[in-house]
Amino acid sequence: MPDRPVHRSADERALAQALAEAPANASVIPVRSLHGRHGLKVASQVLLGLAIGLLIWEVFALVLNSNGSPLGFPYPLETFERLGEYLFAGRSLYGHSIYEHLLASIQHLLVAFALAMVVGIVLGSVLGYFGRIYAIGMVPVSIYQMIPGLAWLPVAILMFGLGDDSAVFIIFAVSSMVITIGVSSGIRMVPPVLVQAAKMMGASGAAIFCRVLVPQASASIVNALRLGMSSAWRVLIAAEMIVGTGVGLGYSIQLTRDLLDYMGSFACITIICLVGLLIDRVVLAWAERAMRQRLGLEEA
Repeated sequence: MPDRPVHRSADERALAQALAEAPANASVIPVRSLHGRHGLKVASQVLLGLAIGLLIWEVFALVLNSNGSPLGFPYPLETFERLGEYLFAGRSLYGHSIYEHLLASIQHLLVAFALAMVVGIVLGSVLGYFGRIYAIGMVPVSIYQMIPGLAWLPVAILMFGLGDDSAVFIIFAVSSMVITIGVSSGIRMVPPVLVQAAKMMGASGAAIFCRVLVPQASASIVNALRLGMSSAWRVLIAAEMIVGTGVGLGYSIQLTRDLLDYMGSFACITIICLVGLLIDRVVLAWAERAMRQRLGLEEA
């Protein structure tokens, strides 16, 4: 009976080719080409995904405009033309440049996320390490996590009034709970046998936490930060649209909508999508990969 053909992945085929072409006395096989191919693969996937998204947008605009959309649904090409005017031609977006709006939004995001990261990691670590208080402490955390971002608006206005501080508080309230739940779950998922082994070797509680629990849960912690950042970026735009920050991408969307400048709104939405994609696929993905390499789960 003839053997069935073996189907191998592109990386496996590249490695087999490197083995075949390597000198007989070579002790190290070059694998940089594999990483280069991986980078090209990721870039091609992102570009293909963007192309599909733009195609869906184009079809959607064609269908709506052919059916007589009263205000005219913006097409991708004309939206990018307006975006180019904001970015390169110095066109003002109602008193501020697009860079001032973007800088204000990023400032709101970084301040809120830094606070959420500190609170989420500390609170999540405490809940994950001390099993006796986990069941009790997770009740209020779960309750707060279920509150939608904009539902925090009355609390924010009562505490800080309208303005930047309210937007920062709403972002913090949402993302800190996401990080807390992810960190606590990651620490509790560490195999108990590792903790018991450390105790048998005489390790203190602080040593167990720093040298056993945190390294083993680091992948989950990074993933929790990634989810927290995504939540923060989404609620940031909604918060800026409502609390009257005076500048920011969310505020600019509300302003262009009120003035029926939907082309400007779509240009701002495009920037939001591109910045969010950059944060998720470059910054956070790099942090996750670095952590996996540190743990030996991925080759450096």
